This record gives sequence, structure tokens and C-alpha cells, in this order.
Amino acid sequence: MMWLPLYLLFYAAATLYWARIAARANGDYQTYFSASHSLPSWISALVLAGASISGWALLVGAEEIGRNGFGLAAILQAGIALALPGVFFFKRLWLLGQRLRLSSMSELLRAYWGSEFLVAFSVVVSVLFAVAFAGLQMAALARFVVFLSDQTVSMPAATAVLCFILFGYVAIGGMRAVGYLGAVQTVLAGAAIVGFAGFAILQLGGFGALNAGLLKLAADPAAAGKFLVSGVVQFTAGAGREAAAMHEGTALASLGVAFALMGLQASPMAIKVVLSTSTPRAIATGQTWVMAGAFGAMIALCIGCLGAAALIDPSKNLAGLLGELSPWFSAWLFIGLLAGVQLMAGLALLSAGEALVRTLYKPWFHSSLSRRDTVTVTRVIIGLLVLSSGLMQILTPVTLSMLASLALPLAFQMWTPLLGMTWLRWITRPAVVTGVGFGIAGVLMTEPFGIALLSGFGLDLPWGRAPWTINSAAWGMAANLTVTMLISAFTQRRAFGEEAQEARRFLYGILRSTSRVRSLRSTAWSVSLAWLFFAIGPGLIFGNYAFIKPDGGWALGMPSLWGWELISWVAGLGLVWFLSYKMEMASPHGETIPPYQPPPRLRPDRRPLERERLRALFVTIAISFAVVVLIVLSFGH
Repeated sequence: MMWLPLYLLFYAAATLYWARIAARANGDYQTYFSASHSLPSWISALVLAGASISGWALLVGAEEIGRNGFGLAAILQAGIALALPGVFFFKRLWLLGQRLRLSSMSELLRAYWGSEFLVAFSVVVSVLFAVAFAGLQMAALARFVVFLSDQTVSMPAATAVLCFILFGYVAIGGMRAVGYLGAVQTVLAGAAIVGFAGFAILQLGGFGALNAGLLKLAADPAAAGKFLVSGVVQFTAGAGREAAAMHEGTALASLGVAFALMGLQASPMAIKVVLSTSTPRAIATGQTWVMAGAFGAMIALCIGCLGAAALIDPSKNLAGLLGELSPWFSAWLFIGLLAGVQLMAGLALLSAGEALVRTLYKPWFHSSLSRRDTVTVTRVIIGLLVLSSGLMQILTPVTLSMLASLALPLAFQMWTPLLGMTWLRWITRPAVVTGVGFGIAGVLMTEPFGIALLSGFGLDLPWGRAPWTINSAAWGMAANLTVTMLISAFTQRRAFGEEAQEARRFLYGILRSTSRVRSLRSTAWSVSLAWLFFAIGPGLIFGNYAFIKPDGGWALGMPSLWGWELISWVAGLGLVWFLSYKMEMASPHGETIPPYQPPPRLRPDRRPLERERLRALFVTIAISFAVVVLIVLSFGH
């Protein structure tokens, strides 16, 4: 009990001290939201990698392998799967943000597509990440505090302390604190991943002993399936309805999980970091060598080792390792894990608070709100989001888990509007809006939250979670893309707004491909599809036996599927490098981007309409609260 409070106190003091420095640099409120768009590119590269990988990789990735084996092989390709969206989108979105002088994903959607539905959806995704996705990981950290303190600290007390630290530096320092402190948190989180993996290997007697234990486990017929992908697809009704043969780790299940992970880089919090960066010069470096390289190696090797250790001996999970370490070292590893989770949570909170205030409240209900008051209201909203998350962690953990499972699949549905803004000029506004709507429906109908919601209205679906072992992100995108392409084919004559037309002209003029890039397009398509097929798609089944000796041993000294994924990671790193540099998708861009100057317009007085909207909002909230209370009282819980 000495080292953990001491480290926590030092961590809290350091974060709050840096938040105060950031607040002074912000002028308290002038550059609170985007740090004056001056974040160094190396800071953004570290923050994007740390926020995308560090927390969930330890808490979810290692646990999944330790419980179910290597069947869901796409987990080991998380570094590559997360780098690819950054290569596709970040450079072009940064250029659009600079040209139109916008600082958030919601503002980009409003300017380009002119759709309040897409804006509201992006805000919902932001809140899900801030309250549920981050809250679920914060709850796991609070349980670690209870465990490390030997029940001396209660779960509510641990939750309150961790939430207070998080709220303090985000509300005080804004984007500048989240960015600069995030670089340090990324290093701490990376060190924690390596530290956990190294200690797990030492506990088992080395890497050779680890693989010997896995080989012995694989010889057991009851556990042999943990080292295999259970087919390309299984036509089951889904979890909760029909159990899959062997396990649910099919090749298409891995592909769906990879799609869900790609939603992280299309989320508002990731785009927020990109738009707050001073230059796009390090996008290629960040996605190739930091995300796909350094953190990709940590996932494929360190997380793989952690999961394998827990697979051999279930007591070697994170909690078990922390309990066996010396107190000072276990407290240090916990701080590294805490730093990774709070990095993502802080970024999500700032994005959600800004989206709720600057994107919804101010334009619709209070357009005359000053910048200082906007920052003040945002800080209040961030506090309410933290409070909501903390209460759900303690009182409604099941609901929190169901909501958290929606964040990644729903964020992945933002790919269609992002593709329309950056690459596919033929996608139209009606198509994007309708496609995203169908994508949301596809996700909700294959996730426990949506299934339970429909069941409450008397509609009992004949399937459960992830039917055919396919993740909800893939089901939603299948509906999303189908509808988007069909409607785009019939709405090509629909005109875009003024800012959208300017964005299209600007990107087309500044990013014309060179002859060398055009000559490599067919190669880029071929190698990209080949990697997707063999590394995270149907080709995963070849990994089951690719490195099996005739006598039944492992040719690489490790499980064949694990070796297949390590080779796929090396190939994926080459793919990310090729797309970033040779195809110039994320290559440095040194030209100065002049701001777009729209023609002057008369602004009507909207205050009477805003007051009416605000009155209607308060009435709606009051009625909704009364209905919820009546339902709770009627059913007695």
C-alpha cells in the first residue's frame, strides 16, 4: 500500500502541473480546443499510436488470447489494421481542415456534406467513446486498484480517484495538455506492455519454455482448437442463439474485428489530433514506424507472449502478474497501464465535450456564446461526462459494456463519408446519409444492445450477436456500402454545397498523381488485397498448418498460426511503407495552404428561433426523465 499511492500521487501531481502549464500557454481559453493547431507532428504520431493501441491491447487483446487462444488472429495485426486508415485519410483530411479552417470531424461533415444527421451521429460516436469505451477500461483499472490494495480501497473510491485525475488535466489544459502529456503517456504505456511481456516470459523460464508449454497444450485434443482458425465462416445464428463448432474464431470473424479496429482511426478523437497538428510531414513516419512498426511489433510479439502465458497458466494474466511482482515494480506497471487508458479517455472526453458544445449546442441554441463561455460550458460538460461514466462503472456495468461494444463498429460506419470527402468523388450526399443510416441499423441489429432494445419493443430477432461469426462492424458496412453505391448511381446530378465544391476542387488540384504513382496503382491494389486476404481474411486458414512439421512439431518453434501472423506483420509493415511513401498517400506535403474565403453573407437574427429550440429541448428532457422514472417505478428496478 505504500508504492501504489505514492506513484498515483506523483502521476496526479505531474498531470495537473502540466495541465496548468498548458492552460497558461492557452491563455486559459483562446487555444483550448486545438492548441492553436500547433501540435508538433512527432507529438501527434505518438498520441495517435498510444491512444489507438496501448490500453485495450493489454486489457482486451492479451485476455482474448489467454482465454480463447490464437483463433481470432486479427488481434495480432492491430498495428497494421490501425495504420492503414491513417495512411488513407489523415493527409487529405489535414489538407481539407487547413483549407476550410476547421478543427473537428463534426465541422468537416457539416461543411462538406451539409447533413445535421451525420453531425449528430459523429457526436453520438464521440460520447460513446468518452463515456462507455473509455469507461469500461477505466473500470478495469479501478478493479486493479482494489486488487493491489488487497480490498483496502473500494471500487467506488478507486473509480472516483481515477476519474478525478482524468477530469483535472483534460478540463484545465485542453488539447495542449492532452497532446503533450499524451506523448509521455504513450512512452509509459509502451514500456508497460514490454514490461508485462518480459516478466511473463521470465516467469515461465524463457521464450523456449513458453513455446514448449504451448506445444504440450496443443497436444491435448481438448485444447488443440485454440491454435487454429475454425474455418472461413460458420453459419451459426450468433452468440446467445447458437454455439459455433470448436470456437467463434473464424477467418471472417478476424476480418470483422480488424474492420472494427479500423473504426478507431475514423473516429472523431483521432481526426481531432490530425486537425490539431501543425504539419502533415510526419503522418507517413507516424503510421509506418510508430503505429505499424513499434506498436505493431508490441502487439504481435508482446501481447502474443502475454496471451500465450495466460493460455498455459491462467494465473499468469495481468492481475496474476501484478500480484507476483515486487510492490514498486507492479505499481510502476500499473501506472503505465493507467497512462495508456487515460490518454485515450482524455482525448475522447475533449472531442466529445467540444462536439456537444461547439457542434450542437452553440449552432442550434446559443450562437452568440463567447469563446470564453464556450470553453467554460465545455469544461462543465466534460465533468458531466466523467461523472456519468464513473456512475455507470459502479452502478450499471452491464449497460456500460453493451454501450462500449457499439463504439468501434459505429465509428467504422464513418468510412463512407470520409471516403466521399477524400477519394471517391462520385459518392453523393443522399447516398452517404442513407448508407450511414443503414450501417447504424446493421450494427445495432447484431449487437447485444440493439437486440435487447428491439426485444423490449416485442421484436425478437432470430439471431444473436455476430451471426455467422461476423462482427457487427462488417454487417453494418455491408449494408452501408451497398446502399451508398446504389443511391449514388441514381443521384449523380445532385449539387454539392459551396464549401464542398471548393474542397473537391482543392484536393483535385493539389493532389494530382505523378506518372510514377499512376504506374504503381495496379500493384498497390494487388498487394493490399493480397495482404488483407492472407493476414486478416479467408487466407488465415493457411496459417493453421503452414509451419507444421511432418512429425507434428512446429517448424518455427512457435504455433503455426502465431508464426503466420508474425510474417504477416512484417509484410504489413512493408505494405504501409509502400502506400505511405511510394504511393504518396501520406508523404510529406510542404506547400502553404491558403485559407478559403467564402463570399460575405447576411446573417439573420436567429435568437428567437434558438430560444424556442432551447425551450423545446428542456421540455423534451423533462418529459424523458419523467417517463424513465415512471418505467423504473412501475417495474420496480
